Amino acid sequence: MDEVKQVAYKYAVKNAFEHDGKAQMSAVVGKVKALFPEIDLKTVMPLITESVNNANKMHKDMLNSEYAKFNAQGWELKHESKEKTLEELTWVTPNTKVITRVAPNPSGAMHFGHARPSVLSDEYIKKYNGKFILRFDDTDPKVKKPVFGIEKDFINDYNWLGVEFHETARASDRLNRYYEVIEQLIKMNKAYICFCKSEDWRKLIWESRACPCREKSVEEQLNNFKKMLSHEIKEEQAVVRIKTDLNNPDPSERDWWLAKIVDNVEHPNPKAKDNHVWPSYNLASAVDDHDMNVNLIIRGQEHLTNGDKQKELYNLFNWEYPHCYYHGKISKLGDMTLSKSKMKLIMDELGVERYDDPRMATIKAFKRRGFKPEAIRKIILDCGLSLKEVKITTDAFAAANKLFLGEVKEYPFFEEIIPLEVINMIEGEVEGTKFSGGIQKFLVNKKELSKNKVGSMIRLKRACNVKIDEVNKYSSRATFVSYMKTNNPILSWIIDSVDIEILMSDGTIKRGITTKNILEENGVIRIEGIGYANIEEKTDSIVKLVFAHE
Repeated sequence: MDEVKQVAYKYAVKNAFEHDGKAQMSAVVGKVKALFPEIDLKTVMPLITESVNNANKMHKDMLNSEYAKFNAQGWELKHESKEKTLEELTWVTPNTKVITRVAPNPSGAMHFGHARPSVLSDEYIKKYNGKFILRFDDTDPKVKKPVFGIEKDFINDYNWLGVEFHETARASDRLNRYYEVIEQLIKMNKAYICFCKSEDWRKLIWESRACPCREKSVEEQLNNFKKMLSHEIKEEQAVVRIKTDLNNPDPSERDWWLAKIVDNVEHPNPKAKDNHVWPSYNLASAVDDHDMNVNLIIRGQEHLTNGDKQKELYNLFNWEYPHCYYHGKISKLGDMTLSKSKMKLIMDELGVERYDDPRMATIKAFKRRGFKPEAIRKIILDCGLSLKEVKITTDAFAAANKLFLGEVKEYPFFEEIIPLEVINMIEGEVEGTKFSGGIQKFLVNKKELSKNKVGSMIRLKRACNVKIDEVNKYSSRATFVSYMKTNNPILSWIIDSVDIEILMSDGTIKRGITTKNILEENGVIRIEGIGYANIEEKTDSIVKLVFAHE
């Protein structure tokens, strides 16, 4: 119990710090569930409540101090897998057909958060020769509205990642099936139509009291449900709720909603746009998983409470619940953001819904930056399937990508160039580059050349040693000394120049000059002093790249 109390307090402090001094009970309950999945929540709920109350009463300075202490220790969950390989599915027998699914909400572009359970599921399906279903969870036409055309983008991104599906489905095609299940639940006296205002209902439910709508007859409930379907009842006038244990220690699991009304529906699925009753995620997910014979589910720990709700439905119908595995939260993702609100701010800043901005952790952005799909899969598999809170550094992304990129060519980057005329050149060849005798003209980095005094020796990279004779505002001159390798300061150089622009991971643009040889390249190259970058566009006058990593 002491350990539970310590954990509850720790995450109450974290949540309070992140929410202006007001810790959210459900968030702390979720953390305790994740850490102690076998514990009886009823017995530890007083400890959780006490921890949340203590955090919420804490003075700001004290809260900051406590948060700093815990932050220094790290926020990793304790039940972590030591192995970086996927654990065996011990419930699988020679006669078991493993069937799993991913159910992304097509309300925006596919991001790393979608990719993680998808890649893990794909690995299991390939390992056990099972069946993989892609099911779009598109049953929220009001808040997380499906975006027209985004399903095709998801499929393209999955193909790029090497994730293979055997079946594709849309939840919005199955609305009549959800209505059928709701009707069954009403007839079983396990669901009701609630007309209460949300604030009034919430107050009752937090006091573990039933609302008046709960006790109406089955006949009246069925009649009200028909009125919902015919749209006689309008949006915000009523919702369908399941009857659960009103003394459940987690208030969010008491009589949760099954379906709501949406008056004005805009939906990419033409079959669904005339429907006004829309199921909750938990109703649609539970019914679809059962009907599609899913027996393996991999998802984030934020779905732990959803899993409990879905089990309620399974138990009512005596269905066998799938084997569920949860992975922890990603608290850091290199130099990219997973936050949908921050992604929206980026797109608002751009003035366009461009999902491949390098600041965003979308699969489109990873592709645009020149990451290999194998590198993304490796990162995900290295994270493993555990409840550990993961921090993926930029170094980890860089190391994984370099592994699959192999050798790439390096090109110089000069913000400003100055001509350097080298006299008394002797004919020679260095690393495949031939130099003629007499006078040779180079273009060098003006800033770097200015660091060297007249009369000093420098080495032109992969070329020759020269002695600086003159440097002025517009030109410079040097005398050839030798081709032999020395420890002289090294300067990069080019002969013919072209402008380049590099879109960086923070959204800024670096502008400079490099050699025209870059026009022969495609894909990822290395830019001297900056790092790896992906060539996105090129003309005879300019080459545009997107930064990948150092």
